[in-house]
This record gives sequence, structure tokens and C-alpha cells, in this order.
Amino acid sequence: MKLLDVDIPRLLITAPRGKTGKTITTLTIALALISKYGLKVQTFKIGPDFIDPTYHSTITSRPCRNLDPYLQNPQKIINRFITYSKDSDIALIEGVFGIYDSPDIETQIGETEIIARILKTPIILVIDSERINKSIAAIVKGFKDYGKMNIRGVVITNIVKESQYRKIEKIIEKSFKDIEILGYIPKSSKLEELFKYRHLGLVPTLESGTRDLIYDSLKKVIDFIDIDKIVKIAREAETLRCIGEFEIFENVLRKINIGIIIDKSFTFYYPEVIELCINYSNKMYILDSMENTSIPTDVDLLVIGGGFPEVWAEYISSNKPFLKSVYKFYEKGGFIYAECGGLMFLTDCIVYGGDCYDMCKIFEACTYMLNRPVGHGYVLAEIVDRIPIGSPGKIFRGHEFHHSKIYLKDRDVKICLKLYRGRGIGDGRDGLLKYNTYAQYTHIHPSSYNHIYHIVNYIVNVKLLGSSN
Repeated sequence: MKLLDVDIPRLLITAPRGKTGKTITTLTIALALISKYGLKVQTFKIGPDFIDPTYHSTITSRPCRNLDPYLQNPQKIINRFITYSKDSDIALIEGVFGIYDSPDIETQIGETEIIARILKTPIILVIDSERINKSIAAIVKGFKDYGKMNIRGVVITNIVKESQYRKIEKIIEKSFKDIEILGYIPKSSKLEELFKYRHLGLVPTLESGTRDLIYDSLKKVIDFIDIDKIVKIAREAETLRCIGEFEIFENVLRKINIGIIIDKSFTFYYPEVIELCINYSNKMYILDSMENTSIPTDVDLLVIGGGFPEVWAEYISSNKPFLKSVYKFYEKGGFIYAECGGLMFLTDCIVYGGDCYDMCKIFEACTYMLNRPVGHGYVLAEIVDRIPIGSPGKIFRGHEFHHSKIYLKDRDVKICLKLYRGRGIGDGRDGLLKYNTYAQYTHIHPSSYNHIYHIVNYIVNVKLLGSSN
């Protein structure tokens, strides 16, 4: 088996905890590298995140890729990193939560630390300066010593005035010989508004329509970051060794026509899902649940990802022609695959903010939005009935994050997933199958399990070849 050694300048940007400014710092560094040095920048996000990557892509004009130690083994992580950064000049990896945080404290599942070690990457620590100065040195020392990590630089966020930063700069320079102070992000009400949080994190850029505002706002802060030092540290990264060069996905024998709903309501798609839909289709249609009135007549498969249909429920509900078109597609035997928000879209209604909004009415069920997370974290699922994504006995990994609960009344539905980890629809179950429509709360990343490949082959066998085997 071929071994390949690769040198790619890279940095991992992390923090002591969440909500300290990792995303803003990553974007500022990326923009500075592009605008000042003219470099091609590839970004990565640790963890199962659909939203932050939309901000990365706004700056780099390249798809941001996810790296996840629960969904991908170490060699897969290395191969993915090399595959997607090999034609770039430098790679930036944004961490998740704090550097040592994980969903399971007793193991290291999902930790940023694991990715840093696998990819042998120098680390930049982002620290919030609110109501602190000299104690920052103690935080840096503690985080460096705790896991013996290669922390090479510090960026300070929420700086009110330059004199505040100079005090912190002085203590860092005095305390460490091998850790650089790399600049700061000034406190800004405009940035706070652009990067405000909602119940599942930041607002996706496709939904918020803030792409130009984000670019213009970050352009004003790039001069506060020492890009020369950052490039120097990135070039210190060790050589990576991988088996082969590319991340390889299976090819299908026959292609089908695919429609995929991508709009302000449905934005939760990994770039690999869209790329596979393109590769596996004769024709691919991008549909809008609030603007389109019908599904093209030659579509074989309708894909509906996650997102925020509850936020846009009034607009979705008012587009009766499209809702009827989806139902008619189902009624005539069309194949539908949906995740999370897509599952909600296929129920009778969504109840949100005291109002009830009609949806597609394929599943006899009501979706209720709650004020707390219902399912949030990793999933381990076993398929217990033949479904488009696989056969009984297949175990796969995924993730979920939803504040909704479905009350199911449908007697024609089969529940097809047994969960060893995760909440799904409840009681350790997920995956609803009704005729040719299959939907689940669980999100799947193709690098962990190529569900799109299985769905396309399933449709070819059942519909085009007249076999269910």
C-alpha cells in the first residue's frame, strides 16, 4: 500500500471554552492570509457542525470540511485533511468547545485535542479578555501543561482599547519563550450582532443574508492580527503520512435524477452530500420550499436536509402548491430521504411560538418545538428493517441536534433504527419509513457512512430494475 508524506502549513485554532471568539478569529486570520498574502486557504471545522462552515466558505470561497474523531478514524482524518487541503497554501482548523472538552468526559470522543495530535498541528489559543489581564498567563500555562499540547500562539478577543492589549502582550512575552502573542480582535457591537447565537448556534449565512456585511466587518480588524508570525508558526507543522492520497467514495452503476431542497429553511448539508448527489445524478435540481411551486416531473429522489423550518414555517406553510407537489410526489411512488428539519417538514404540522403551521402531511404526526434541546450529540444506530440507506444489522454513526419532538399517530409507519446512543424520536428509536419515504432525526456524514450511495442503489434496484433485493 502506497505511503505518502505531505507537508502542509497549518494551524489549529481553539480556546479554553466555547463562545470566546474562535470563529471570528479563524475568519479574520483566513481573510488576512487571502487579502494580504494572496494565499489559498482551506478551512476545516472539528465536530458535526453545519453552521460555522457557512461562515468559513463566505471568506475562502471554498467548501469548509468537517473533521470528527467520533465519525472518522485517525487515518480517515489524515486522508480527508490532505485530500481537501492539498491544492491550498495553508490550512486553518477551527476547534469545538474548549480544547479538552468532549461529550463524554471519561473518554476523548470528539475532543479538539485528538485532532491536534493526529494532524501534528501547532495550536493557537483564543482567550476572551473581558475582566481579565495578568491571569491570562496562568490560563495559557495551565492549558499548555495539562495535555502537553503544542500551543504556539495566543489571540486575545474583546479588547476594548489598545492599552488593555499591551498589558496582556507584556505579560505573555514575559511569561513564555515559546508562545507568541499574535494580536487581538477588538470588541465590536457590530461583530456581536453579525455573530449572534440562536438555539442551535450561529445563524447560517444563507439564511441571514449577511455575507457582504461579514466580509466588510472583518476587513476592518485584520490589521490587529500579526499575520507574519502566524504564517511562520503554520510552517512549523510536522510532515503528515497518509495511506493513499484521496478520500474515495463508491461509484454507482446507474444514475438517477435528484431534487434537493436548499434554501433559507434547509441549509444543513455537508458539502460531500451535495457533491455525491451531483456525481450520482443524471440531472440535479436545486429546489426552494418557499419559492418553487412544484417538483420536476422527472425527479426520482427528493433529498431534504436539516435546518430551521420552524423559523420559516409561516412562509413554507403559505406555499401550498409546493407542499401539495411534495405530497403528490410521495403518493405517486417518488422516493424521499429527509434528515431532522426535513423530517419535520414531512409531518402534518409544526407548532412553534404558539402557532401551528401546515406542512406536507406525509407522516401523520405533529412536530412541537421546545425551549430546550431534545436530542443533541452523537448517535450510534443499528438498522432493523430494510430501508433505502441500508440493510438490517448495519450499524452506523451519526449525530443529532434538535429542539423538536414528534408526536406520531401514523399506523402505516415502520420505525427502522435502534439507537445505542442518541435520542431520535424517543425511546431509543429513529428512522421512519412509509412506502418510499424515509426520514430520521439522525444526520449522517458520508465520510462515516455513504448513505447517498446506498439510497441511489436502492432506488435503481427497486424502481428501475423492479427488484427489492
